Amino acid sequence: MRKNRTYQIALFAILASLTFVLGFYTKIPIPNTSGFVTLLDVGIFTVAIGIGKREGAVVGGLSAFLVDLLLGYPQYMFFSLIVHGGQGFLGNLTRSKIVNYIFSAIFMVGGYFLATWALFGFTSAINPIDNLANYIQTTVGFTGGSVLASILRKAGVFND
Repeated sequence: MRKNRTYQIALFAILASLTFVLGFYTKIPIPNTSGFVTLLDVGIFTVAIGIGKREGAVVGGLSAFLVDLLLGYPQYMFFSLIVHGGQGFLGNLTRSKIVNYIFSAIFMVGGYFLATWALFGFTSAINPIDNLANYIQTTVGFTGGSVLASILRKAGVFND
């Protein structure tokens, strides 16, 4: 990342806004569940991999919180703050991409499993469609975020 503080703040704000937009406008409800899938994770992992884990955590937590609030899922917004914030942090925890992917996928799928259990009971939490959708969302997000971060790095957006 460039040393210019104004550039860093502007880039972070743009990426956080784009992550929110990805989550807000790509909502696909999952039939017979209490949730939806979205491309929010692409933005979270782009920021985490391209800028850093703390930035990924902030973008992940805040954008997911706002998406849930504004799309009518307020029961999940505080869970999403923690789950997607942790997902963003874990998305760039080590030098190994596969380890980062595994940690962030387990945290996201497990986090929403526990959230659904707390809100709607164990029977809802073990819904295989919901858990599979969360796993697919994380996988698509990590893959897309890795590709986007690489493209933006090559374009000079994330370079020092």
